[in-house]
Amino acid sequence: LVYFKKDGDFVDFWGYSPPKLKRFYDIIYITSIFTYHASEVVESIKYYQLKYPKSVIKVGGILATLLPELIKKETGIEVHIGLFKEAESCPPDYSLFPKFPCSITFTSRGCKRKCAFCAVRKHEPKFFLKENWENDIEKTKRRIIFWDNNWLYSKNLVKDISKLIKLNIPFDFNQGLDCRLFDKEIAKLLSKTRIDPLRFAFDNHSEEGNIQKSIKLAKKYGLKDIRVYVLYNSKDDNDTPEYFFYRINEINKLGALAYPMRYRPIDSTNNHYVSPKWDKRLLRALKLSLMFYYSHGMIRRNRNAFKDIYGTGKKRFKSKLYKIYKYDQKLKREKTKREKMGNKARS
Repeated sequence: LVYFKKDGDFVDFWGYSPPKLKRFYDIIYITSIFTYHASEVVESIKYYQLKYPKSVIKVGGILATLLPELIKKETGIEVHIGLFKEAESCPPDYSLFPKFPCSITFTSRGCKRKCAFCAVRKHEPKFFLKENWENDIEKTKRRIIFWDNNWLYSKNLVKDISKLIKLNIPFDFNQGLDCRLFDKEIAKLLSKTRIDPLRFAFDNHSEEGNIQKSIKLAKKYGLKDIRVYVLYNSKDDNDTPEYFFYRINEINKLGALAYPMRYRPIDSTNNHYVSPKWDKRLLRALKLSLMFYYSHGMIRRNRNAFKDIYGTGKKRFKSKLYKIYKYDQKLKREKTKREKMGNKARS
């Protein structure tokens, strides 16, 4: 909101709930997140259209960029596509969340990979650098979160690392680093910084071999907290439960944390998409295993625990998940039976 405040505009920030103060707003900006939140976004737009009929309403964000026709059909609004470039040079407005402990910024936008499963190619189609990102850092914050999509493509990489060494505070490239571009020199440079954690991805065959090498290199240079995003349930022909097990098993054997990420199509509002290679039972059981056996959705490093939960082979992995699903269904039936008995007793 700094972009508007710098010109002397009065600015309020609201969520879906109605403003406590009754004011007229010349312009209302509504941002949207993921496509499977479409109904909530449309409901929010309609709420503000009804409450502020004389205000100009502008809509942008991820959902709006990916499914602009949906927003137009439901609300009549022509959405803003992609980044709000005029605000790119403005620092975040930390006054909105004074207790949030992190500074947030980008050193770059976009990604040259253009992966089919990723929305970045749509809302940030051009890769470009953000100079002087250090101006976004709030000195009272304890760490920095970078939201770059592919930092290792940056020509400013060495310069950025020099700045991070000088700042001397913990930081995290939240979207992960490209293991295909990670090498000995980068590992050596990052070992001089306070990166915590170090994130990669093992989404498909294109990272095969590179992810193993990157984890080993990182550990060699003292980078211990390594976390790897693992895409599953995607449209990729190789994305099978068996290949998912292979990937999380490789990561676990190398002493890193696996972070499974369920795929939803970027052009759909379906939050419950099931790819042809998976089924609902396996997806439900995997979710339950992450909820009840692990914390924060991550598969921890303990090797014996991994074997107990997921087995030691691809066939055993599926068998373990089906057992989890079967047990979950049994608990649901027992709960329903108890509720019926309770209702009968009360009547």
